[in-house]
Amino acid sequence: MTESPRLPEAPEAALPPLLVRPPWAGGPRAAGPPVVLKLPAPKEPTTMRWAPGMREEWLDPKSRPFGAEPLPDDTDWDALAETFANGEALELDPVDRYRAFCGLVMQAPAEIGEKILADERNWDVCARFPDLDRPQLSRKYRDWKNWDVFRTYSHENLCQGAAARHGMAAYPFLLNKAKNESKFHGLVPYLDAKVAQVMVKYFGVWPNRSESESWYRLHGRDAARLTVPAALRKPGPTRERAEEALRLVAREHGRDAVTEAARHHGAEAVAALSGLHDEDDPLDAYPDPLPELPEAFAPENLPQLLLRGREQALPPAATRNLVTMLLISSHREPYAGVPPVLEALDPDSLAEFAWALYQADRHPKEWATPGVQYLLLEHGNDETADRFGPIVKRWPKWYTWEAGATNALRLFNRLGTPTALRHLHVLAEKAADPKRIRFFAKRNLDRIAEERGYTTEQLADRLVPPLGLDADGTMTLDYGPRRFTVGFDEHLKPYVTDEDGKRRKTLPKPGAKDDPELAPAAHKRFGDLKKEARTVA
Repeated sequence: MTESPRLPEAPEAALPPLLVRPPWAGGPRAAGPPVVLKLPAPKEPTTMRWAPGMREEWLDPKSRPFGAEPLPDDTDWDALAETFANGEALELDPVDRYRAFCGLVMQAPAEIGEKILADERNWDVCARFPDLDRPQLSRKYRDWKNWDVFRTYSHENLCQGAAARHGMAAYPFLLNKAKNESKFHGLVPYLDAKVAQVMVKYFGVWPNRSESESWYRLHGRDAARLTVPAALRKPGPTRERAEEALRLVAREHGRDAVTEAARHHGAEAVAALSGLHDEDDPLDAYPDPLPELPEAFAPENLPQLLLRGREQALPPAATRNLVTMLLISSHREPYAGVPPVLEALDPDSLAEFAWALYQADRHPKEWATPGVQYLLLEHGNDETADRFGPIVKRWPKWYTWEAGATNALRLFNRLGTPTALRHLHVLAEKAADPKRIRFFAKRNLDRIAEERGYTTEQLADRLVPPLGLDADGTMTLDYGPRRFTVGFDEHLKPYVTDEDGKRRKTLPKPGAKDDPELAPAAHKRFGDLKKEARTVA
């Protein structure tokens, strides 16, 4: 394959200013080492706070089943609770045990639910899906085809319902889920130093980023007061996440909220944090030091990035600055300088560049570096979907969980084109991971079909590619002096007829008398058509 000729590099005047001189090129940031203070965590009683309408929403059974299908109203709740107290419930099928737990917590009299929540032996019962390795699991649930039953089994709804119904009685259960299973659903209304500790630990970290940010938005300066000790501890990931959390509070509740929170810890804390939330310009929110570029991300190892118009390319220095911006981005919220810079770049060139970054990337934990995820998922095109779809389809279930790969479906959802939705349909039917990729692809297809006024089956029918055929289901291939008609039988097997109507087994190869340009192109089109037909079949 012949490489495309390299285009001339654009002069600095034609480039986005941020790529010529990014904020970190303006000299060192605040001089001196960071201030470190050993501050004790505030000893305050646990309290609860609800946003308007939040508790009512969490308690509404019409819009959200509480973890599992409800138990009958005439259930003997005392007898059922006794099976948990004496250990008999441990012998139940995990699905039935989980349903019983949900019923006791959300349907039984409140005092029974509180006893169930207070018993630590019951805390492991609550899991999103039952343990498939347990020998007593019903045979039918060993078959992934029957897992639609778990659509109503929502750990999120149960935890939120428990918080809304039982208040402080549910706190130990929910804190245990957050600390030991990284499940934060339901913990947002609670406020104390222990909750702050886990919220800092997972601030901006998948999969609890949304819950941790919601906690800081809801509790504001109270959350900031509990976070200040972590923001002034020795430098490291915990301190960085705590600082970002305080910046969120400053944006949402004002600078004074953080100042007042620091004042609770003394004048030294106020002075140490005085410059933290002075970053009015989000372009100044970058780490110091900046991450080093991997060798594979060096501009000379990547395709040229073209400006709109496709006549000039970014110089290596500008490309390096863009890659640095991506390295300090998350997969959902890029560094503030990224979106305006990308507006100046050619979309197809950007999609090709994103794919090259993905191929070169070697992130130790996630399926790609967060900034590379952002670029691929938000700026990939149909060609990206064609390349990426088969890869996502092969990801095993252990990888999608460990690498947080469910968000890869965002590419196909965002595009929404027939090509992208065909890949989403394949993932819904045949992805190697039935628990996450297949499950969520199917759910996304159902949503898209509903939005477009179709059933899922009708949408699937409309995704079948037309193959470029005429209205009568045929295609004419022009060799110049000769023409052939290609059609398909009921099994989507192609057939060829010549101008006299004589059927041939296949399309002949171009001959010496055929047009040297038309004939090879037509012969190649026939080969591509057969491949497309096999895919459709």
